[in-house]
Amino acid sequence: MSNTLLKIGLGVVTAWDTVTTVYGTSTILGTANLQIAISIAFALLLTAYLLRSIPIIKNPSDEIIPVGAKILWFLAILYDIFTAYTGNFDLVLGNIGGGQKIIISIGLTIFISSAPIGLSQLIFNTDSE
Repeated sequence: MSNTLLKIGLGVVTAWDTVTTVYGTSTILGTANLQIAISIAFALLLTAYLLRSIPIIKNPSDEIIPVGAKILWFLAILYDIFTAYTGNFDLVLGNIGGGQKIIISIGLTIFISSAPIGLSQLIFNTDSE
C-alpha cells in the first residue's frame, strides 16, 4: 500500500515536472501555437526518457548506443533542472521577493527533478534488497 502511495505521489510530482518543462521550453522557443505544441511534445518525450532512468543507468554495456543513452540522460537531467527551476521560479514563487525566492526555487527544483528518477527506481528496480 505505501509503495503504491509513493508511486502516486512521485507520479504527481513528475507531472508537475513535465509542466515546468513545457513552461521552461516555451520561454526559450516562444508562446505561439507551434512553439507551445513543440514544448508539450518535447516535455512528454523528456519525461518518458527520464522515467527510464534506472534501465539506462544500470545498463553495463560499453557499446556506443548505451553509452550515448547515458550521455543523453545526463543532458536531459541538466535541461530538466533548468526548466524546473524556471517554472518554479516564475509559476510557483512569482510573488516572493529577494533571496528567499532563489533558495526556495533551488529546493523545489531538486525535489521535482528527482521525482522521475525516483519513480523509475520504483517501477524498474526488481532487486530484492
